[in-house]
Amino acid sequence: MKKIVFLLCLISAMTSCEVLNQTPESSFTPANFYKNADDAKAAVSAIYDPLNNANMYGQVMWILQDQATDDAEWGNGRSTANQPKNDLDKYTFTPATSTFQSLWSTVYSAINRANTVIARVPGIAMDNDLKARYIAEAKFMRGFYYFTLVRLFGGVPLITAETTSLNNLTVARASVDDVYKLIVQDFTEAETVLPTTYSTADRGRATKGAAKAFLTKVYLTRQDWANASAKAKEVIALGVYDLWANFADAFLIANKNGKEGVFEMQALSGGFNEGSWMQGYMRPNFDRVNGVAGFGDDPATDNLYKAYRADDKRRNVTLKLYSASSTPAAPASVLFPCYVYKYLDPSATGNNDGGNNYPIIRYADVLLMYAEALNEQTPNNTDAYSTINRIRNRAGLPNLTANLSQAQFRDSLLLERRLELAFEGHRWYDLARTKRLISAMKEQNPTIAVDEHHYLFPIPQTERDVNPLLTQNPGY
Repeated sequence: MKKIVFLLCLISAMTSCEVLNQTPESSFTPANFYKNADDAKAAVSAIYDPLNNANMYGQVMWILQDQATDDAEWGNGRSTANQPKNDLDKYTFTPATSTFQSLWSTVYSAINRANTVIARVPGIAMDNDLKARYIAEAKFMRGFYYFTLVRLFGGVPLITAETTSLNNLTVARASVDDVYKLIVQDFTEAETVLPTTYSTADRGRATKGAAKAFLTKVYLTRQDWANASAKAKEVIALGVYDLWANFADAFLIANKNGKEGVFEMQALSGGFNEGSWMQGYMRPNFDRVNGVAGFGDDPATDNLYKAYRADDKRRNVTLKLYSASSTPAAPASVLFPCYVYKYLDPSATGNNDGGNNYPIIRYADVLLMYAEALNEQTPNNTDAYSTINRIRNRAGLPNLTANLSQAQFRDSLLLERRLELAFEGHRWYDLARTKRLISAMKEQNPTIAVDEHHYLFPIPQTERDVNPLLTQNPGY
């Protein structure tokens, strides 16, 4: 998606508009800004913009979704001076850990942008079809942001109206069921309006398929297997998505927003300050690209590396195992120098200038969700086998063993998700929704103390300090 104009909204009642690479000529309020279709487009673009923020998929989401799992861990000669990252890594975090506040405030700011569009755009005199699409995009993104919050924190304050003053900002937490009710409503309303595809200039915006895919994930999370399989089948039936012939092709910069991409965080390299940080943060500091060293975040565990068969084509695309004799050479002090490789951008001129999109949902994810939902309804389901085998065969693996029990297929499916979707932000959610987080972390490193209350992260202490209605999750 070409990001020409961004609306930079304050959390308070005032809103300002800034044109990229130009000096703003004036400031605007909601009352005098929402006048035409260009204003509406700018406001909708602003809802997407936080995705590439450091407090979301620019960094924080990787820490929560990958670093806090058995896929990544510092240690064995690797460390970080960033205490919040280390606390997530070792499960020593508290409500005061800044990571939670960073995400919380960014997401609620984005939700306010969505609420403002939903409230203001209907009053603009413009093409009705385009107006309806913009409102649907805003509802999609609001559903997406609330889905992010509820999976991480449980019930959260449910705010569906534009914030127009600093009064009445203390809102109690809604129930998990009520939050999901809004999420389903937003995605459902969005899927009826959003287009199946866009022209090149608008590729990357929310589509009908993306809304259906997120509904699939919502139903899967809620263990509503019938709706999950039905909605996944609708995504498949659209006929606009497919797997690339080679696993590596899914991560080529030339293929971003391609046939396997259902919804992606957009990145633009070339010095526009809109590039991705993945190729910088995840690359080790001894591997330099155009003279720039990486940071070595999300270092992969030997537990993950060994989960791949040697002939699995995904392993060496996803991960790179260095050694003291490799080029570049890893320090001898690092006992298992394995790092994320799928997001490397050899042409990037800085760690924040990667051209890689972040694949929030790939078509492979949809297929695996479909297979999982089918198995949970009918063990030894033929479609479930054929679907998972599409994923395995592309990886160079044989068909899954036939006639598995429901539990055996479930285990195989979750392993396949781990290997296929590693470092794409799904592992923590998969472990949490299947109640396997504790056992998985113990198997990977028994010294990390994970227990039942860790199935939700704590409500940020800063938020509770200013909002006495916010209760804390048990155990914190």
